[in-house]
Parts: sequence; C-alpha cells; structure tokens
Amino acid sequence: MGAKFSEDQVHEYLYQRGLETLIEDVPEIDADPEALPPMEEDVDFELWRILKARAVEKIEALHHTIRYGRFLGSKVKLPTDNTRPIELDLFGEHEDGLFILELKVDRSAERNAFSELLAYSNYIAGIFPLSGHKDIANVLVANLDNKITKQAYLYDLLINDRNVIVYKPVFSDGTLQSLKLQLHLPSDEDFLHLTNALLSHNAMSCVVASFSDLEGWFDSEEEHGDLQSHTKKHLSGLSAYAAQLMESEHLHGFCFIRKPWREIPRHHRNSLIICALNPFQIAPEDRADAILEQIGDSDRSSFFESPLYGFHGRLLRLAKRAVNDCLTHNYDCELEMPSWSAMVVSAQEVVFTHNFAFQPTGVLREAYTYYLNRAYAIEAQGGSVDDHSLLKINEIRNWLRAWEFMEMCGFSGDEAADSDVHLDSEDE
Repeated sequence: MGAKFSEDQVHEYLYQRGLETLIEDVPEIDADPEALPPMEEDVDFELWRILKARAVEKIEALHHTIRYGRFLGSKVKLPTDNTRPIELDLFGEHEDGLFILELKVDRSAERNAFSELLAYSNYIAGIFPLSGHKDIANVLVANLDNKITKQAYLYDLLINDRNVIVYKPVFSDGTLQSLKLQLHLPSDEDFLHLTNALLSHNAMSCVVASFSDLEGWFDSEEEHGDLQSHTKKHLSGLSAYAAQLMESEHLHGFCFIRKPWREIPRHHRNSLIICALNPFQIAPEDRADAILEQIGDSDRSSFFESPLYGFHGRLLRLAKRAVNDCLTHNYDCELEMPSWSAMVVSAQEVVFTHNFAFQPTGVLREAYTYYLNRAYAIEAQGGSVDDHSLLKINEIRNWLRAWEFMEMCGFSGDEAADSDVHLDSEDE
C-alpha cells in the first residue's frame, strides 16, 4: 500500500463508503458449488491440503457475511484502567453478530496488527458475560507482507479457531477513490510451514490413565472375542468426556480406550489414553535466538524445558480429572507418560488389545472429519471408496480408520516407518 495516504484518510474513506462497495468478488470461492466438477477419487490427502481446504471453507463463510456488514461506529474509545483509553478503528454488525475492524496502513505497524485486533475483540466480548472467542468476528485490513504476520493469521484461524479474516487494500490507479479490498487467501507455503512439524509421532505427548475393572459396569468379559456392551458403553462415555476436556483446553490430538485381551495378563485392565500435539516438544530452537540472546546462558534451557514440563502437567491433570469426574468417587488410577512414538508400534499396546471410543480433537478433528466428508461425497457421486459405515460417527470413532488417515497424511516416525505392526480395532 502506498505511503501517500495517511491512515486517517483511508479510515474515513472506508467508513463513508462501507464494506459492500469496496470488497471485491473472489471467483475462487464465489462460484456456485453445484457448478464445480465432480470430485476425483485420487485426491492427495496430505495434511496441509486438508487444513487448507478447511481454512478456505471458514474464510468463505466469513467473507459472505462480512462483505455485507454495516458499520456502527468509528474510532471508538474503549476505557481501560490506564489514563489513556484504547481506540477501536471500526466496528459493526453482520449476519452472524458483531465484527471489529483494524486498519493498518504503515507496514511497520503490521506486526502488532493481530495483538491489537484481538485485544479489541476481547474487550467487546467482555461486555457480554460468557461470550466466547468465536462470538465476535475479527477483520484486518492490511497488506500482510511480513511472514510472521501471515503465520499469526493462520495460527489464529486454525489453531485458536477464531473468526478472523484479512483484506488487502489495493489502489488500482493510485488514487484514494480507487480503493478496493481484496480477500487474502493463505498460500500453499503458509500451510506447509504450519503443518511440517505436526507430521510426526514425536510431536505427541501421551498420558495413560490405567485402572481396574468394576464388576457389572466395565469388565474384561468377552463374547466371541468382543467386549460386553455395558463395558464399551461406560468406557466410551469416559473417552467422550475426556475429549470435551481436551477441546475446552484447545488441545489438538485424540483420546481412546485400551483394554487388553482377556487372556493377556495385566494388573490394570482399563486405560484411558490421551495424546496431544505438544508445541513445546517440536519448537525449533533457532526460532527463539532473538530471545535467547537476551537470557543468561544458565537459564536458556529453561526457556524450552519449563513450558514442556508444564504441558505434561496439564495432560496429567486432565486425565486424572476425567477419571475422577466419570467413575466412582475417588476411583483409583495410575498415571504414566510413555513415548507415543514407541507405544503406537508396540504389538502389546495396540494389537493384543481392544481399542475403541476414539475421539479426535482440535485441528486433527477438523482434518479427519473433512477427509471423511470428502470420502462420503465421492461415494455419493458413484466413486469407489473403502467400505464405510452408513453413519459417519462410526468412522470418526474408529481407531483403525483414524490411524490409516494419519498414515495417509504422512503422520509417521522413525519407529513407525520400520514397523509392520497391524493395529486392531473394536469399532469396525
């Protein structure tokens, strides 16, 4: 964006003209879905492609309501505890509620764009008790030239799951009156950068909460090699509740129930397994060089170790709470944190067991359900796909199907690559 216009000039012009007259059409997402060609069966289901498709769907939904939004206020002062109030550029209403808009003309101010935008959003949300981070839509008008800002946008859109959209201001003939707002769609490179670190079992932290049978409620009795219905019903409820706790803490991963075969000796006959992507386990150290240079040598290791152990503590407390909340009062359980990359290829852990009540959360849930919906759509168009249950929920909760999906995405590890272990599943 040229420096010939001040932010105040662009702000006033935007406020007077309104969004509907300035936002440009987007052929890529404005096309009639019914007019699109039939879906092909040989789709490459790499994780970054799935996340990109999911993000574009979300951006499309926001774009179709924000572009018809109406401004309610301009340069609104928001009182704070400080002597000087913060100033919200613009806010208004759209089909799904309220939105706020932050305008950034100066490229040097772009790095602070999202921190300011979300601060204003949180302020407005705070007016309405119990409103959440998705109740207020966030609009940024900026060039988004900086790589760090692009990643911040994608992170808030997918990882924090906020309703946030970005438009680029364009002046076709160099005059203020030629201003148009072009929708920003993240590039393939942006999604690749986000997902590269996620495609490894080593990125997962795992907690196993093990406990004994409770006669009449969940036990190890089998009929024709399958568990009794009451056992699966009650332990599936535990897994579903654990997934709710994971979602409430914005953890991206999955949980499921493991029970050893009846003839396999094991002190504890039941285990709730919780796995989550640990951002502190996969963070490249060179990205923190600017900060580490300002920390004493003896304290640099703590920069990575402290949050890593803190994340482990969160998972342990979550697993303990799930058992305490769901089973009998003070039901005893044993907690451990095995290496998921080793556990997932161990025959003792995943083959000679009943694995069921799989529950994906966060980004993995979004990617997995998108993949399943795509597969069912291909089947509906007469395509050839694997034998699926009529109900999609049976596939979402199927441990083996989920594992096959992760392998299809490239989810792997050194141990997994060398293993011929076959994963058993109770949910087929």
